[in-house]
Amino acid sequence: MEYNPKTVTIYSVGLLGGSVGAGLKKAGFGGRIIGLSSERAVKVSLEMGLIDEGYSYSELGDVVGRTDLLILCSPILAIVDTIKKLGGMELPGGLVITDIGSTKKVIVDAAKKYLPSHVRFIGGHPMAGSEKSGPEAGDADIFREATYVLTPGSDDDRQIADDLGGFLRRSLGCEIVMTDPSTHDSMAAAVSHLPHILASALVLCASEQEKRNPGTLSLAAGGFRDTTRIASAQYDIWHDIFATNKGAIIPLIDSYVGILNDMKSKLANDALKESFEAARNVRVNMKGIDK
Repeated sequence: MEYNPKTVTIYSVGLLGGSVGAGLKKAGFGGRIIGLSSERAVKVSLEMGLIDEGYSYSELGDVVGRTDLLILCSPILAIVDTIKKLGGMELPGGLVITDIGSTKKVIVDAAKKYLPSHVRFIGGHPMAGSEKSGPEAGDADIFREATYVLTPGSDDDRQIADDLGGFLRRSLGCEIVMTDPSTHDSMAAAVSHLPHILASALVLCASEQEKRNPGTLSLAAGGFRDTTRIASAQYDIWHDIFATNKGAIIPLIDSYVGILNDMKSKLANDALKESFEAARNVRVNMKGIDK
């Protein structure tokens, strides 16, 4: 039997939380969508039709009692704090809790520590987003064909993870991938977290060149734009990611510096062809990245 929660509560209706609401509405979700957020976000979300009911964060204890699926859409450390609060509340049997945090081990570990055994927590991370923020940036199609990672904390959680994955796939149009929390964090460090640091570093490098040769940045075109797009995101969004996954990111920076030094030596000897062709072969064989 398909998993179909009757009431979905979105905790923090910002870009992704609002997009979840928009996606559920577009898919024809027949249940109730409740939003818990700031007064402004609740007002905007109700006006846009992203949620059916809206309340302040302080009313979580009242709302969770009539919730089947709770989706935590705050920054990572706020998700951990919310899990701690939930652990001290009376939670209904059968409640499923998930999140959209960009790192998973610290969140899943908190759920194991603080949540009662009759509640199922499945870590989640949709590999989708935008530099925009707030519920007004909510996009019903932001998850469509995007990879959505679920990280069940134990074998006992696998069935509900499969059920939840089916619901998300039907409702949001995403592609579900299952892995364990630590493996997720290592993989996300390579393809999501490190690229943001590199994009920022490239902008800083070009900015230094701008100081030496004014007008440099005015020459920036498609390649620079595409490579550095994510550097325009606010640091506040990234702080928790770096704080909770530095153990995976720092070794990758070392690896990247090593590759750069190797390519620097090859450049001096006009011998970059092998590196460029190896990178090209990997890139052209990456399925779905250019959708």
